[in-house]
Formats: sequence, C-alpha cells, structure tokens
Amino acid sequence: MPVILRISFDRPYAAYYGGETVTGRVDMQVDKPTQIRAVTITFRGEASVHWTETKSKSSGTGSSTETVTYSASEIYFSNKVYFVGGDSGDITLSPGDYVYAFQCLLPPTLPNSFEGVHGHIRYTTKAVVHRPWKFDHGARAAFTVVAPLDLNMYPQARAPIEREQSKHFCCLWCKSGPLTMSVRVPHGGYVPGQTILLQIQIDNASTTNVRNLRGTLNQVVRWNATSKTKVTEGRMVDLVFDREVKANDSKVFSQMINVPPVPPSNLNNCRIIDLEYLLTVTARVGGAHLNLEIKAPLLIGTFPVVIADLSPAYPYPGGPSPSAPPGSPSPDLPPPSYEECFFKGNSIMDAKDGDNEYTMGIHNFTPRYPVWNLISPPQILD
Repeated sequence: MPVILRISFDRPYAAYYGGETVTGRVDMQVDKPTQIRAVTITFRGEASVHWTETKSKSSGTGSSTETVTYSASEIYFSNKVYFVGGDSGDITLSPGDYVYAFQCLLPPTLPNSFEGVHGHIRYTTKAVVHRPWKFDHGARAAFTVVAPLDLNMYPQARAPIEREQSKHFCCLWCKSGPLTMSVRVPHGGYVPGQTILLQIQIDNASTTNVRNLRGTLNQVVRWNATSKTKVTEGRMVDLVFDREVKANDSKVFSQMINVPPVPPSNLNNCRIIDLEYLLTVTARVGGAHLNLEIKAPLLIGTFPVVIADLSPAYPYPGGPSPSAPPGSPSPDLPPPSYEECFFKGNSIMDAKDGDNEYTMGIHNFTPRYPVWNLISPPQILD
C-alpha cells in the first residue's frame, strides 16, 4: 500500500467518561509520492439493533417463507476534522512519516459502550486518506465510554435481597407438606470485581426428594426495534449444588460469586437496548413434578456502595489515565482497573461507512469496564 495509517489513544486501554476529551494521534506512512484530496478523522457515537426472523406464509397455491428484518438505530454525535486538504482540489504527499494529533470532547450524557449478539452501542474514530479516482485508505479504532452508575444513589443496592417460594406436591388424594426454598444475598447492588455471598435454604416438608440445586447469574438484554422487541440471555456464572435434600429434611447451601467485567444495568440514555442482571436458583425434583424456582434481579453499577464513615464523593481531577472515575464515591477507595468485558465483542468494520480491504486497524473490539479490587469484611447473613 502506498499509505499506512494507525490510530492510537493517549489513555491506556482507551476508556473514557462522558464529558472527557478523547486525545490521541494518527500516524501515517507514505512510501512514494501520492496524490490525495484530504486526510480526515471522524468521531462517531451510535447504537444499532438488527436481527432477522423467518415467517411462514400461506396462500391459495401453498405455503412459503419470508425473512423479516427488524432494526433500529441512534446517533449520539458525529464530528469530522480535516488534517490536510479539503472537499475539492488535489495535493501531493511526499514520501515520509506524518503525525496528526487529535482531540474530541465527548457529550456528557452518553450511554455505556456495549457489544451484543444483535447490536451494539459503539464509539469509533476513523482516519481516511481521500484519493481522487482511487480507493480511499482508512483506519478504524474503537474506544470505551463508561456511563457512571453510582450504587449509592439506589436504595435497593444497599438493601439485602430475600426471596422465598413454596409449593405442595399432590399424589392421588393426598397433599404433601410444603417444599420451601429461600434465597438471600447481602446487598441488591454490586460492581465488577466484588464477591457476592449467596445463601440458599431448603426446608423440605414434602414427600418428594430434591435431587439437587442449579442456578445462574445471567445478563438479560432487550433489543427494541421499530416494531418488535427481542429478549436474549447471556450466562455469566453457573451455580451447581449436587447434594440431595431428602423428604422431611433441611439443608443450607452457600456459594461465593465473583462479578465479572460487565456493563452497568439499564444502559441509561439508550432507547433501543435495555439491560438487566438476573439471579436464578432452581430446586430440581424428581418424577413428573415441576421444579421450584426463584428469580431475583441484581443491580450492577460502576461505583460500589460505600459505608457511612467514608468520605463523600469528589470530582475526578482529570489527567492522562482515569485513576478514579468521575464522581468516585470516596478517595479512600482504591481506583478500579479497566478490563475487557466477560462477553467478547464484535467486528467494528462498517461497509456502509466505506470500510473495505483497504481499512486498517484492529477489526474486533471488546469494551473495557471498571473492575474494583475491594477488600471487605466477610458478608454475614443473619
């Protein structure tokens, strides 16, 4: 190629918050005199939802199938800057190395970066060398935007979760005593990196044995297209308790759950993608009886719940790396790290935006989210 482009960000891991300035550079290498029209960079924030479904159709001559597409999109910002040249006229670049510094002020209320099976919330930069009468050369790169979700602002994040369900089993004319399951979690809200102590109690006053317990911590996504909503679930943690709880017996099960790097709940300021986290525990019974199940929502945030004697929130002072997020709940807390999402990302190449075999850069992107390494006293469930 006569031109090689590379985009790099000044901040390690390229993780930013709304209202901050994204800075970096475009390195361009030209190996021979090259005629161009311009060198530009575009900053873009957008969300997209897309999936297809196959439907059957009946007519007087028989049946057939058709593919229906559901989609929606949002644009949060789009800025284009010229490094060299303009919309008209040609110039010749001499062989050599060129460096172009860039900066982009982010709007303050952006939704969190997110990559999923049917869409994304994505923030990208694209540098392009526009060449007259030839294919343009370009490079694309993505960065993460973290939308703060302070768990201290949500009363349910501090309160414990306690759920209980019971059921009776019938056999001919007899009705057994109840099978009761209770699930308890110390708090309703956590941040990635924290550990959840889950406690499950089974009181089996029935005549049916509980074979074992199973559970999951899932990410539930609602994709909102123009005329339809689709729901998908992604499994983050599996819970397995293989001990039996026999009739007229009781047992208590406990397990520690580590919250992996995932985006915060709700995806505020995005209208086409909704996100929540759901803890599900199932007591599996034998025979033709239905299992006993409990579902409880968990709130995942970017700032942890702070105990009362810690200092109040303080503003993030800026700097080359986010040692603490904006509005961090306490200077006494260690800063988070920024780690790749538990769920891997997607290709960021966009054919509708002119990406092709001449588009350089890392094509796959997985967002990074704040992960807190918090050392806390044991969580005791009364």
